[in-house]
Amino acid sequence: MKRGCLANLLFGGLLLVVFGGSTYFWFTFFVKGRSLPTPNLIGRSVAEARALTQDLGVDLQVDEHRRNHDKVPVGHIVWQNRTPGAASFIKRGSTVRVELSDGPLVLRVPDFAGVSSGTGMLRLGQLNLKLLYQAYVPTEAGGILAADPPKETVVGPQSPVSLLVAAPRQPVQYVMPDLIDQPLDQVRPALEARGLRVETVKFEAYPGIADGTIIRQYPLRGAPVSTRDPLSVVVSRQEEVGFTNSGVPNEPVPPAPAVTTQ
Repeated sequence: MKRGCLANLLFGGLLLVVFGGSTYFWFTFFVKGRSLPTPNLIGRSVAEARALTQDLGVDLQVDEHRRNHDKVPVGHIVWQNRTPGAASFIKRGSTVRVELSDGPLVLRVPDFAGVSSGTGMLRLGQLNLKLLYQAYVPTEAGGILAADPPKETVVGPQSPVSLLVAAPRQPVQYVMPDLIDQPLDQVRPALEARGLRVETVKFEAYPGIADGTIIRQYPLRGAPVSTRDPLSVVVSRQEEVGFTNSGVPNEPVPPAPAVTTQ
């Protein structure tokens, strides 16, 4: 009885071993036999990688996009779409996609000629550079005039760059004088000598006031005024006439004829 049980146990163990070995064999033959550990192509040249993948029956696809890398030489593989090693299997006939190195990233200070201050700061951020100082100089030229370090200088990431920016010249500021009761032919030359322009002159009839006397002005007395601001005056005249921007009066406008209705 005991011998029978022992024989059965031995037979069962033998079947288990045979079944397990058979399963492992067929798994290796059908699955692992058709799959290979993904090769490590990082750092290899395209020729080396292509020879290796051809031996394994795998296609190699080289993308046009390149990546900067401090250690991988230019033209060598810097990235592959499949993780290399025995933990990642690849089947024969499949494709490995790779990208090549463009060498270390070389940063250069860009040419800011004619670029506005805002655009210059945007370019610094895009190149991983930072603004250190931004100084302004009054001049008629527009945009950024110079950079420190100068353009095309090779710099490292986050290097500080200072910009010299053109700023419009500020006009000379005055306090508007009181022109009322002053003769225009005397006031105008004094104003123009200081860069102030009397652009509009209007003539109005004003009893009791001598011809050519200023009776109204704009801006008003005491207001801030600069060489960019136009001045306007109204000047007395016995007869009201039209005006021009140059201040030359037109001929008197005759009164319109009376219109009667039947």
